[in-house]
Amino acid sequence: MTATGLQSLDIDDFRNIETASLSFSSGLNLITGPNASGKTSLLEAIYCLGRVRSFRTSDSNRLIRDGQPACRLVGRIGLAGGRTIPVGVERSPGKSRVHLEGQPVRRLSDLAGRFPVHLMAGDTANILSGGPRYRRQSLDWALFHVEHGYREAWQRYARALRQRNAALRMHAPTAQVSAWDTELVDTACILDRMRRQYLINLEPRILEELNALLPRRTLTLRYQSGWEKCVPLQAALEKDLERDCAQCYTHAGPHRADFTLTVDGKPVQTYCSRGQQKALVLSFLMGQVALQQTLKALPGVFLLDDLASELDADHQARLLSRLADLRTQVFVTAIDTKALNMEAWPVDKMFHVEHGEFQEVGSGIMTGFI
Repeated sequence: MTATGLQSLDIDDFRNIETASLSFSSGLNLITGPNASGKTSLLEAIYCLGRVRSFRTSDSNRLIRDGQPACRLVGRIGLAGGRTIPVGVERSPGKSRVHLEGQPVRRLSDLAGRFPVHLMAGDTANILSGGPRYRRQSLDWALFHVEHGYREAWQRYARALRQRNAALRMHAPTAQVSAWDTELVDTACILDRMRRQYLINLEPRILEELNALLPRRTLTLRYQSGWEKCVPLQAALEKDLERDCAQCYTHAGPHRADFTLTVDGKPVQTYCSRGQQKALVLSFLMGQVALQQTLKALPGVFLLDDLASELDADHQARLLSRLADLRTQVFVTAIDTKALNMEAWPVDKMFHVEHGEFQEVGSGIMTGFI
């Protein structure tokens, strides 16, 4: 049977990588090398293949290698059942082109169900400490993977919201603005119901993962719908209509939703150290993978940038052991392999990179790792 996950990746003119053609294990892949060598750029390329954007910059033009007209990524994704599909992303200044199975992709949510990507990097703690946008994105992408009806409802809601906001910006008559309320309310109810149920199912799985990394902690996850509690959305839209018209955008709705996590009843940002926050984010992401597997969705890939920087050897071992149990594909970067504890999960493939050039150097538990 064909292995699931990212089987291979061809890279041209991405960041400092002129060209690379790499094949990966469906298990644990380790990328080593000095600072600024290209380790994180490889993770960024994999992330870009699944999300068509970077986790390091909002300016996608910076992904193109200096002096080149475009960058190009072509991956082969193994699906359950043995089928393999190609995914391609090409970026030129101001424009991205995405192909899935040889066909152009017009909605990025269509890509999400085929290649889920989970990231643990320096700013991933934004899921906890950043604005609501980060948490909504995490929630939406997770639901794209596991709920087929969510994608359609999300697209319908986004279209109706754009039209309502356009009418507000044009100072259209209130009847023209409110004409979009029925579609907003209908699709918002679907999104809200699916989000709530997903988080109900997710909470015990996050707690299970958290107890492996930070034992004897209690976790609470609370969802906020994006409008006043116990008030129907239709009533909230009517109540806010004058304010919406004055400020030219829609205030109430699932586009304003958020969720919070507390540990031992206290806010994560003030109660937990940075290392503990990283463990909590990892627990959140692993809980999502565990839930996806329960729901028969693709586990996708896990990207861990500089694992040793904030997790000690014991927590590294616990994390890798759990990821091995989840049977998900993992990419780990490291400067110094001696700082890593790989006892829990032998490395299946190892790459060394310098100046954007990759070399496969071995596999298995290697000398100096333990």
